[in-house]
Amino acid sequence: MEDAAAISQQLRGLLEFLAGMFNADEALQEELKGTQGWINVTVGLRTADNTVRKAIAFRDGQVSVLDEIPADAHCTVVYNKPADIIEMLNASPDESYKMILKGRVRAEGNIMYMGLWNYLMNLVAGVEQQEAVDRQIEEHRQTKQVLSAGTCAGGRQERLARRKSRLTGEKSDPGVKYLHDPYFARYSLEDFPRLAALREELFSVNCEFTGEFGKLITDFHVENGYEVDRNGEPWDPLLRKGETMRYLLGNRKPLIRKRDLLGGTWTTNPVFGGVGRPYSEACHMWGELNTCSKREYEPYRITPESIKLFHKYVFPYWATRNIHELWKSEYNNPLPAQIHELFFAVFYWATVSQSENNPGFDKMLKLGTSGLVKKIEKELERDKGADTEKRHTLTGMKLCLQGVDAYAANLSRQALAETEEEADPARKEELLSIHRNLLKVPANPAKTLEEAVQSMTVTLVCLGWETMDASISLGRLDQVLQPYFEADMAKLSTQAARDKYTGRVIELIGCLYLFNASRLIIAANLGQWQNSGSAPNTCVTVGGITPDGKDAVNDMTYIILKVTELLALNHPNVHARYKPGLNSINYLKRVADVNYITCATPALHNDDAVINALSHHQGWALEDIRDYASTGCVEPSIPGKHAGTTSALEINLVAPFEMAMNNGLHPISNWRLGPQTGAIEDGHFTTFENFYTAFARQCEFIFEQAVTGNNQLGELFHRHHPHLLLSALTDGCIESGKEFLRGGAKYNSSGVSIIGLADVVDSLLVIKKLVFEEQAVTFKELKEAVDGNFAQNPALHALVNTRVSRFGSGDPVALNMARRVMGTVGDFFAGSRDYKGGMYTTGWWTMAHHVAYGRVTNALPSGRLAGEPFTPGLTPHPAASPSLLDNLRDVAQLDHKAMDNNIAFNVKIVPGADDSHAAVVDRMAGYMKTYCELGGMQLQFNVVNSDTLKDAMANPEHYRDLMVRISGYVAYFTGLHHELQLELVRRAEYKL
Repeated sequence: MEDAAAISQQLRGLLEFLAGMFNADEALQEELKGTQGWINVTVGLRTADNTVRKAIAFRDGQVSVLDEIPADAHCTVVYNKPADIIEMLNASPDESYKMILKGRVRAEGNIMYMGLWNYLMNLVAGVEQQEAVDRQIEEHRQTKQVLSAGTCAGGRQERLARRKSRLTGEKSDPGVKYLHDPYFARYSLEDFPRLAALREELFSVNCEFTGEFGKLITDFHVENGYEVDRNGEPWDPLLRKGETMRYLLGNRKPLIRKRDLLGGTWTTNPVFGGVGRPYSEACHMWGELNTCSKREYEPYRITPESIKLFHKYVFPYWATRNIHELWKSEYNNPLPAQIHELFFAVFYWATVSQSENNPGFDKMLKLGTSGLVKKIEKELERDKGADTEKRHTLTGMKLCLQGVDAYAANLSRQALAETEEEADPARKEELLSIHRNLLKVPANPAKTLEEAVQSMTVTLVCLGWETMDASISLGRLDQVLQPYFEADMAKLSTQAARDKYTGRVIELIGCLYLFNASRLIIAANLGQWQNSGSAPNTCVTVGGITPDGKDAVNDMTYIILKVTELLALNHPNVHARYKPGLNSINYLKRVADVNYITCATPALHNDDAVINALSHHQGWALEDIRDYASTGCVEPSIPGKHAGTTSALEINLVAPFEMAMNNGLHPISNWRLGPQTGAIEDGHFTTFENFYTAFARQCEFIFEQAVTGNNQLGELFHRHHPHLLLSALTDGCIESGKEFLRGGAKYNSSGVSIIGLADVVDSLLVIKKLVFEEQAVTFKELKEAVDGNFAQNPALHALVNTRVSRFGSGDPVALNMARRVMGTVGDFFAGSRDYKGGMYTTGWWTMAHHVAYGRVTNALPSGRLAGEPFTPGLTPHPAASPSLLDNLRDVAQLDHKAMDNNIAFNVKIVPGADDSHAAVVDRMAGYMKTYCELGGMQLQFNVVNSDTLKDAMANPEHYRDLMVRISGYVAYFTGLHHELQLELVRRAEYKL
């Protein structure tokens, strides 16, 4: 109590100092003024036991300190212990986020006002806070230098050598009509100076946190209302969203990037910007407006004008209207929201987005906005007795399409205006071409490949402004564009003309890639912890089979793969489908070749396995399933027919396992959240089956909360941010008059990703064998060792690591345990229903959560020590086996039905120093082919050794574009969080 009293006094002194500064300093007082009046907030600070409790109130420009926290405080910071208050004040960013993830510090109330509190604190303590950041950066730099000592720097030259050594392909695929060398060995990036210049420009700048979207959407609602319209009448969100979209798209600045062949940009920064939605992902940025440009990882540029705009105008308006706060207010702070805020079990991606889908771009290309409007009007004419929801849904769609037309028209005018200022005749003609294309599309059907790509570009950015520009995928791009390629080629009579045109197509697709790479999702520091280095993950899918089961590989397949090789970008996220026995070995080798040259992309998907998994979905037509495309990280969805929201839930499987070990208590958060299923200390588990039942029950509890929360958020999104443009591009929505999030699509589901499978499976194997089968240790002794991080029982730790086979070792017992756990999880979600009336699909990929969760999780019976990362995706532990084939066989034998949201199987392979390019590609393709023939679903190679990664950590200037696969997504290694870099270095490394 004496410590609490002393810290309480210190805290009051600090708060009084802050109050005095704001009350006396005119510049600080100015920060309390918003454009709509004073920005008022009351912040509480207390310990969990309430021995320390204070508050600070900012009201009408005056600041006061309170000894009690008012009931109407906007937010409260809760510290586990008094000492945590002092530690948090002096912590580096890494240390502070670790405290948050460990539950030592948590927030109650409105998270945006918590951000405001951090913003105001930074105004006074910014220098000291930046010093902590700088210390952390220097500590990491020194650690990297030590780690890289003695490593070989040969990776620098090897990457260049790979790019220069290009293989020649054969024309062996029936769908390839015009390409004599599908690998395009004659082309390097130097042959496309436009693409090289645009790429160099991208890598030379940091992403800018732009303010255009935030200003426009706030302007619209300040003028027209939100909860009610400007006349004070209730405003149907379907009509409100349609009007909002028409305003946003019609009033945003039309820009054409210098040198680009395509009109349109994501933001006012054509090179690299972030949109920043104040009701969604950007609502977490209030506290980092003044610090995001100086943080260690992915710093954002932000202008003083944008800081002022967000702080004084945008964020105050959305403080009570953001999705996270609406979830808590409209559902009375439900248990799922409380779980979400502690970051230990479930991350609800639906708090920021419902955008992980494959829109029907083919509909826009075939019909144009004019054709879609006619289709809508025809449906309204047919169903004259349509109810209000249907009429408003279809009207909202039309308003969105009008917005698309307005944006395209403005771009067309901009292109024409720029021709008047352009001195270069060649560039003038390019701008005129952009102008002419935008006069035609997307208002009308596309007739040429150039028109098709321009139409897709405008449509994609408009969809991103409607939902969120994350994981809106381009579908099977080769299948969509091949008819336009063939039509254009048929008009050319000479080989020289066709070769020139093919080069132009490569350049055009390159511009589409660079357009996608020109934005990031704005994320606060904590978000960077969870998804370090992730791009927005627009997916491009190539290859595989057609809806009628034929070979789908075509000319555009190889053109897209060539662009992937040339640009070596982490975005778009490229995926190659492969049908064993049908797609050619020439195609598979090209996939391996591009993977080798780029180090990390594309990922490979086995059509047999994915189609088999989706075929268990009742009512899904086989021809539609065969048309699947990757979404987000790896997840399959049906383009233009499926409301998939494929990464809605990201669940830490270790959390229910720890709760089973602790009778419903989650040890890190110290929250007895789950049901009491038995205490190990009291000898409640007499058989392994007893314990597995407890684990399954804790899983069921966490999964129930996950489903409940996701369904609440889905309903909330429909009420506040319906997806009307996306609905217009999705089969079923126009006909039913139901919006995308209301079950209007032909197929509906929500996707789950599970984190920590191998860690849980290996832990269960230890318990089963050492405790119950061999009785080498009692369950109580094992738990005591785990709770003590094995420090007091190193012999048991050694026994665990040497005596028990792991998943991925080739041991059938371990494989069966993995199948059992996956079945437990998959069966639950297959039997659950989402807010759209669809099922839940189960995936096994982790983003970067395996590092974030692992760093704040205690030791496990598997032998994993406290703070160590979990294994990524579905990948076995590095110690499972020295043989890659053991890993491949085990993963390939898992039940497809239990992974219908796909997997991420990461493998780090290292070619020999004397291996030729052709030999490496042959072996990689051989592994890919064998894995798929065994039944494996997905495979992604990191073709880089640990020495190269260590050298990159210490010398990032030589490796700014070094790509690695994390778990489903591709990232630039040097931009990753320090802990994630270390996890990649420590992954198992297999010789080819």
